[in-house]
Amino acid sequence: MVKKTLALLVCAQLTACASPFETMWQGLATCELDDIRLDSETGAPVYPLLKSFTPDKTTDGFAWYKTHQELHGLPITGFLIPTSTFEVHALFVDTPIANARRLTHNAYGSEFSDEEKHNRGEAPLLLRDPNNPKRSIIDCTKGESDEPLPEEPFPE
Repeated sequence: MVKKTLALLVCAQLTACASPFETMWQGLATCELDDIRLDSETGAPVYPLLKSFTPDKTTDGFAWYKTHQELHGLPITGFLIPTSTFEVHALFVDTPIANARRLTHNAYGSEFSDEEKHNRGEAPLLLRDPNNPKRSIIDCTKGESDEPLPEEPFPE
């Protein structure tokens, strides 16, 4: 039992042990997610690991994905990426904002609450999901951050 626990701790410290989903979102803490998008001309994923996901809906310059993944302890039920020049990325977290704050702090050392950094495109912002108080959204928007996120097309 001790060896198994030790192996898990060592694995958690190494990036090689990250899931493909965690690897894809490794730039989340600084919103460095430029390659996580669909090519505006071909519609093909730019980031290689994105090829293992299929969008549920593509509209108005965005691709919506449903998924059930874990991102460093955060239960992710979907994500939004650009299909054009928009620089908007969002992760839909299946937990209320208070718990999401705790989980993001444990995983990233931040509650993703610095609005100034978010407005400069340097950090995500953790938001309460306006459509579902039992969920949260991690928003990485660069540029026009006064624009709200597009409405999520999947009612739950």
